[in-house]
Amino acid sequence: MPAPTSTPAIVLDHVSFAWPDGSPALADVSGSFGSGRTGLVGRNGSGKSTLLRLIAGELTPGSGHIATTAEVASLPQQLTLAVDRPVAELLGIAET
Repeated sequence: MPAPTSTPAIVLDHVSFAWPDGSPALADVSGSFGSGRTGLVGRNGSGKSTLLRLIAGELTPGSGHIATTAEVASLPQQLTLAVDRPVAELLGIAET
């Protein structure tokens, strides 16, 4: 694991996101994360998973901007594993 640096690896600038039915999930979120592991803590339904999916590029913000300086990926909360597949394949790194 690379050593954390003082330069942000992820920068959120006034990020907002609403679901297709119009219900807001996140509103005007700004902040940054350094390199290395980061914990995200909050109440159920507060938008943690949605924020991570936005950072990973799985969702597109309705407004604002997300900048990353490295590859970002997320591991879903609910993961159904095929026990007959190699772990590297399940993690999406088999070709690496």
